[in-house]
This record gives sequence, C-alpha cells and structure tokens, in this order.
Amino acid sequence: MQLFGEAWAQKYCQKLNESEAYKKAAATWEGSLALAVRPDPSAGFPRGAAVVLDLWHGACRGVKAVEGEAAVNSADFVIEADLATWQEVLEGRLEPLTALMRGLLELKKGSIAALAPYAQAAQELVRVAREVA
Repeated sequence: MQLFGEAWAQKYCQKLNESEAYKKAAATWEGSLALAVRPDPSAGFPRGAAVVLDLWHGACRGVKAVEGEAAVNSADFVIEADLATWQEVLEGRLEPLTALMRGLLELKKGSIAALAPYAQAAQELVRVAREVA
C-alpha cells in the first residue's frame, strides 16, 4: 500500500473512525487537514501528494488522496514535509511536535495557536496513522 495513496488514505479514515481515543480527543474538532509530501520525483512523487481529511467531531467524514500543491489549498490546515520526514514520523522515530519545532514538518496553512487546543487529537491522528503505515 503506497503511503499517501488512495488505498492508504481510505484505510486511515476507516481506522480513525474505529478509534475511540481519537473520537474522544477530537470531539470538538471541526475542519479539514491535509498531510502533504513535498515533490520528490526519485521517491515517486513528481508533483507531491497529500491526504486531505474531512474531520468532524471525532469522525473522519471523508478523505481523498491528491497530487500537486494546488489540490490541498481547500484544506483548513496543511502540514507538509519531505517523504523521509513523514516516514520517520510514521515509523515512530520522530515525534511530530519535535519535527514541527525543528522545521522538518511545516504548517503551510493554518496557525499553531488554532491547533494548540487539539494537541491530544493530533497525537491520536499520528498514532492511528502509524497503524496504517
């Protein structure tokens, strides 16, 4: 299953909906989130790729895998990194907060202040993604 591909995205959304911990942590979250991979032709992402999640009160209402940067502009929040960084995060070798602080993960759209109240939900998003990856 290709990371950030359609099958991976669908499995991720399904796993989020099965997670009681995510449901509880994200009970007040509303909005869309894009997890984006920077373009890297050598890794099979010539235009970049992203998974755009429609998140609503602890549920994943939908997801789509997209290519190219313009496709993620509709998301409320966009978090972007190169493929190697995403792999480290999803393999548990790098914590997302550490990656954000070091500039390895970049909040391309949205604000840290708006995300701060959902830190536990963000941790659950990553934990569930690790189950898929």
